Amino acid sequence: MLILLTLSLFFLFSLMGLSVDLGYSYFVKVYAQSAADSAATAAAIFANNNGYVCGTGIVCNTTYNCASPPTSPPTTPLEAGCLYASSNGFANTGNQSVSLIANNTTTPNESGNAPALWIQANVTQTVQHLFLFWSGFHSGPVAAQAIGAVSVTPASSCVYVIDPASTQGALLVSGAAILTASGCGVYVNSSHPTKALQVTGSASIVASTLNVHGGASIGGGAHTSPAPTTGAPVVADPLINLPAPAVSATCTHTNYSLTAGSDTIHPDGVYCGGITVANIGHLTMTAGTYILNGGGFNNANSGVITGSNVTIFLTGQNGQTPKPMSLIGDSVTTLTAPTAGTYQGILFYQDRNTTYGSVNTLGNSATLTATGSFYFPTTTLSLSGAVGTGTVAVVAKDFTLGGSATFTQDPTGTLTGLAGRNPGLIQ
Repeated sequence: MLILLTLSLFFLFSLMGLSVDLGYSYFVKVYAQSAADSAATAAAIFANNNGYVCGTGIVCNTTYNCASPPTSPPTTPLEAGCLYASSNGFANTGNQSVSLIANNTTTPNESGNAPALWIQANVTQTVQHLFLFWSGFHSGPVAAQAIGAVSVTPASSCVYVIDPASTQGALLVSGAAILTASGCGVYVNSSHPTKALQVTGSASIVASTLNVHGGASIGGGAHTSPAPTTGAPVVADPLINLPAPAVSATCTHTNYSLTAGSDTIHPDGVYCGGITVANIGHLTMTAGTYILNGGGFNNANSGVITGSNVTIFLTGQNGQTPKPMSLIGDSVTTLTAPTAGTYQGILFYQDRNTTYGSVNTLGNSATLTATGSFYFPTTTLSLSGAVGTGTVAVVAKDFTLGGSATFTQDPTGTLTGLAGRNPGLIQ
């Protein structure tokens, strides 16, 4: 009986030890999963706000082992994930390991999701066994994994004419102009009963959809494909939530003008009186957001302007008079918008709280090669010059096209900013 009792006690204590050790391991597993979920979600949100393509602070398909202590404040999505894992009690040190990996390929072990970017967080802790130690099971790993992602829904349109009034010719395509909306639609909000959309002469519109809130007038030699759908619902301004840059009352530059030679400028401070290039001046704009308080953006008389990853903000505050974009007179302008950050895909941004009677113009043999969105929510955009290749979209109060231009759907929103983005946990 004593032998049997001793053996039974050994079995009972082993069973109790197994329960305690497994229970504690499960407790650690719950917290590890919470840390992995937080890390993956934080990394996805950071990527959504600061650039979700490989190369914008993200080395894709390469495991990133978190620093200990983690970088704070984070400068990349993976560093953001590490910081949140640490805040939940897990760091890449001692008996814990935390790593993240990102890619834009098919999400691992996940069907039904095709995000623009996914980030997987892996959290592991080696748990020491208190009771099972005496049975030879000294420790065991507890692991958790989560995947955050940035999912992108392309905008249905690449040309938005958002004039809410009963304006005749809110969208006017004239002469021999051809408006091509490649893989995307055209919206016209004007409620004019017969001529909210006007296509005259031998002009044409080719788009995936052509929706007009009011009526449409298509001249005898003009053509649209498809035929316009009139009486369509009004569409909201797709960039209505885009914040405006803060404008200092101090002028860093005043009436900047370049009429000869070459110069390079930077987005430092406020350009009061705008930027003007003329004659044979050659201006290079370095990357960033240029705040033009009054004066507008002007290129004329064979001037040359080039810039990559730039946003041009047109406003009129602190006593300055707002003025338009004006690209005329054999000038050549080559610009691309940022592919990441707050103004991702935004090339021209007219302050929605200001307006001006003059028209934003590309004309008089001027040439524009651009990538990005033209956002003129309270003014008119008129394009009659040569619009070169690039992924371009328009959101304007009214739009007049006298030359041929192609506007293209941007599947990821990185080039025009016109896409719905949703960061979150998918696994």
